[in-house]
Amino acid sequence: NFENGFAFAGSNAFRATKISSVKEIFQSLLEEYRESKE
Repeated sequence: NFENGFAFAGSNAFRATKISSVKEIFQSLLEEYRESKE
């Protein structure tokens, strides 16, 4: 929703394989971190 949101892309945007929310990214990072501690 570009009317109510904000979007940006850096010089490496072409490397992205999907668009994720900040919440999704942090959930993924926490999950990977917890798995690495096992």
